[in-house]
Amino acid sequence: MNFHRIVVATDFSEESLSAMETAFDLTLEHANVVFLVHVIEPFVPNDPIGGLHPSVLAMNERALEELKALVPENREGDAEIQTTVLCDASPSKAIACFAREENADLVVVGTHGRTGLTRMLMGSTAESLLRYSPCQVLVVKCRRADARAA
Repeated sequence: MNFHRIVVATDFSEESLSAMETAFDLTLEHANVVFLVHVIEPFVPNDPIGGLHPSVLAMNERALEELKALVPENREGDAEIQTTVLCDASPSKAIACFAREENADLVVVGTHGRTGLTRMLMGSTAESLLRYSPCQVLVVKCRRADARAA
């Protein structure tokens, strides 16, 4: 299966960085575009007249800088890498909507591997993406988490 348009969701955690590495490995031969996407969950309401609250705008700018810093300078392959910051209270729905709008073939996301009460209270973005995504979803476990378990 060839994936030409890949969305990589990141929250800048170790798990999401492992997902990004996996996505970059997939792009070496097939992908035309990789979208690095981060979702800001607003904690203050937007101004109905002025748009985004200034603190959300600052978070957006900082997140965009962090995304751009993740793009390897010496990467191989011909895939174009685009960085995008979304603002939504539901990261999984925002990522799925973005993937639909960009006609993505694949969404790559990391997982924290939480179980029990922690998972119930915090939810699972990866699990929700499986429900809402318009395309295939690749859930990547953190390589260090695998090493600790062994």
